[in-house]
Amino acid sequence: MACPCMLFGQEIQRAIHDSLTKAPIPFVTVTTNFGQKTITNEEGVFRLIHKKNFAATDSVFISCMGFATYKQAVLKVTDSIIYLPEKSIDLEGVILTQRELTAEEIIQKASEGFGEKYELSLTEKEFFMRESYAQRWNRMEMRVKKSSISEFNQRFWDSLFATLPKHDAWHTESVGTLYGDWSNEKQKLTLIRAVELADTVNDRGYEQIETKITQVLDKNVKSNSYFKLKSGIFSTKIDRDKIIEQEKDSLTDLTQTADHKEEKEKSPAEKFHQNRKSELRNIAQFMNVKKNILDVDVLSNASRYAFELLNFTYFDETPVYVIGFSPARKKAKFAGRIYIDADRFAPVQMEYENTKDLRNFALLGISLRVFRQVLRLKFDRFESEKYQLQYIERITKFSTGIERPLKIIEKNKFVKGRRKQNELVADIDMQLDHESKLTLLISSNASLKESSFERLEKQTAFSPEKRNNFDPRFWEGYTIVEPNQLIRSFRTSEN
Repeated sequence: MACPCMLFGQEIQRAIHDSLTKAPIPFVTVTTNFGQKTITNEEGVFRLIHKKNFAATDSVFISCMGFATYKQAVLKVTDSIIYLPEKSIDLEGVILTQRELTAEEIIQKASEGFGEKYELSLTEKEFFMRESYAQRWNRMEMRVKKSSISEFNQRFWDSLFATLPKHDAWHTESVGTLYGDWSNEKQKLTLIRAVELADTVNDRGYEQIETKITQVLDKNVKSNSYFKLKSGIFSTKIDRDKIIEQEKDSLTDLTQTADHKEEKEKSPAEKFHQNRKSELRNIAQFMNVKKNILDVDVLSNASRYAFELLNFTYFDETPVYVIGFSPARKKAKFAGRIYIDADRFAPVQMEYENTKDLRNFALLGISLRVFRQVLRLKFDRFESEKYQLQYIERITKFSTGIERPLKIIEKNKFVKGRRKQNELVADIDMQLDHESKLTLLISSNASLKESSFERLEKQTAFSPEKRNNFDPRFWEGYTIVEPNQLIRSFRTSEN
């Protein structure tokens, strides 16, 4: 992808490529002398924004594992693509005893002294987070065997499913500050700005399906009836009002329990804030304060893997071991590379993906298969002597399915004769593919006193702006990871 050469008074956008292969280099750290810090996206593109017009003294510094460090005045960066040459390694400068360590010994040292290598105290972390989700229906069928409600015939269900969007995608981006350590107990989240990109036409498609179903039920079902759902060996009772009442998410209620009542009563702004906080807590599990480890499978279960010392390189002036790993036992599920600071024996970068299904569940016609996960982690020392999480990218692909008989029975104990009023008997066959992607960039990290943390006001709700197409001006003045082409070209059916 060609990168547009943008250099305005306060903004610079460039692409970074390998000088030898000419390929874009993703996940490159880009810093400046005016306080900006970011990372290139998977297309090798970055953007920097200055609060003032660029001056002759403003400089950019580009650091990438295995490549020479790039330093240049911003006003002199005129080409749209910056080419990085590989960094030559002076083997005589490498300590001999460290070069003779085996890969297993290096991994063992990297697994020790977690608290001495990584910042686990209270800090104030400014971040940008992007969450993307896409789903595609592969199968969506319902074969009606019997229906005492004439409207619920095969033609009705076929036409209903035909209106469902076969493919849907949405993106959420947010900027804020995360206060605290990496434990679940000491975290406070303040969101500053957020946007949701979603297809409102698709949303209305789902709403129309619900409306059509409830209209038929409202016409044919008695007010004091209840429903009994049977699917194989399962049976559930559902009040009629939970399906008819338009103010509630009635289709969702079919699968909800009382445990979800409190969550459903939260406002959209409360749910949005809670979801962002939950995602950040999931990320915090990598920095496992309680277990005092960097909690990734290759380190916490190192005995399951085979390790190989692939190379010795540099990140800026820091010597780094490059170690490859792959499964050595059945329980191991990942393969990839880990980059370890040769002076501190601290992992500074990881990239790996699964070699087998992470989950493959099928029982009584219900299935779940998690078949791909890619994870990239980067750590930085910021202004500290200790490393801190700087960047994470996580891609997960999975599929869900249901293939089983379904029976819906309307019953009413207030009428004479048989309680059973209506019945729908059918076979359902549905299969849905999902892809989720999380990107988190921590652009600054400063120490925080306990007293300051305790005084912080707790934010519990935040409303994002909603858009149905990508707007490149939305994040002007903020440090973000540049969106890829897929997000830049996001347009909804309305557009």
